[in-house]
Amino acid sequence: RLFDEMSKENDRQPAATVTRAQRLAEARRGKLETLTVQFLVQFKKACDEAHKLGRYELTWGAILPAIMPGSDEDLDEVLELFGTSVKDLGFKKIEYCKAQAPTSWDTAPARFGSHVHVRVAW
Repeated sequence: RLFDEMSKENDRQPAATVTRAQRLAEARRGKLETLTVQFLVQFKKACDEAHKLGRYELTWGAILPAIMPGSDEDLDEVLELFGTSVKDLGFKKIEYCKAQAPTSWDTAPARFGSHVHVRVAW
């Protein structure tokens, strides 16, 4: 019996240690998710206001939030999170403005610098 218990103790996997880099990455991701939720709340309020006015389409533009202003990594991640969230809201049409000349609208999330413009229909 003692041998069996000693054997079980040796078979246990050591707890995975989380490195400082991993903790910082998780904290950064959490901050970006929080910023995205706040950004999405602003977008939903704009949609609600348009709907109250009897409209069924909204073109909305804003500056993407970031932990470090101008950080392409932050902006791209927030845009990805925002794009996924908007898609999950179930709009009939979702288009993003590609602002570089020639300006065009596309279904893939796009930004110009830190600016995003989205057109939705419900």
